[in-house]
Amino acid sequence: MTELETQNLAVARKFIEQFLGKGDMSVAEAVLDENVQAITGLKPSGPIDGREEYKQVFTAFYDAFPPISDLVIEDIFAANDRVVVRFRSPQKHTKDFFGVPATGRVITLIEAHIMRLRDGKIVENIVSATNLEFEMLMAPVLIPLILK
Repeated sequence: MTELETQNLAVARKFIEQFLGKGDMSVAEAVLDENVQAITGLKPSGPIDGREEYKQVFTAFYDAFPPISDLVIEDIFAANDRVVVRFRSPQKHTKDFFGVPATGRVITLIEAHIMRLRDGKIVENIVSATNLEFEMLMAPVLIPLILK
């Protein structure tokens, strides 16, 4: 493994464990490029555009779906400027989200993030998720946004 790959793994792990896993927005400056682009279902209208929007989108999600236990990284590996992380995180729907009232349901999110890094920061993050339960819960609100 190269020194660059080792550094990129550390950045990606910090992003996943602290930003996503604990909702610690203070790490955003250290791990996310100011102009980061992210493709995720949490913004169905298009890519997250920039670090500040990433923090806004994720803060709203984290507020409505706090974790009930620690996020578990199942796979993490690097190749050149890319890092792939697969994890699972059980989270509870405690507040309204996208207009869907809180259900109190525990939903285990299973996601893979494919990140591209430059100069020690994430510049692109493509999220692929196996979150059918979450998607079905959000379907009444998200369907009109996605299937225009």
